Amino acid sequence: MQEKRNFVRIEWPVIIQYKTLEEPYTEDHIRGKDISAGGVSFILYERLAKGTRLDLEIQVPFDSMPIFVKGDVAWIRQVSEEHAKTFEVGITFIDVDEKDQRRLKVYIENEIKERRSRSE
Repeated sequence: MQEKRNFVRIEWPVIIQYKTLEEPYTEDHIRGKDISAGGVSFILYERLAKGTRLDLEIQVPFDSMPIFVKGDVAWIRQVSEEHAKTFEVGITFIDVDEKDQRRLKVYIENEIKERRSRSE
């Protein structure tokens, strides 16, 4: 199967605060599973519909200023039958300030370099 991603995705447990922009409004603070310059995935304890628009605030380690993005739910899947109310969701970023986009790319690139240097 060929990889369709445009950005490098890394496992990185960033803290995310999200809020839906449509009714019924929901919001939560969660830990991200992985992230790229174009999107993020995380575990939820509620079902969101594909296409749901979200405001996201991403807390990156070692930076007090969060990254603000708007995103759409690209996919959602139930984690397992045992955990009927647990879902993994993938968000595609659709509106990111240019400065925040650059910051996110730099953080990800630096994290990849750091991991490579630790493994050598």
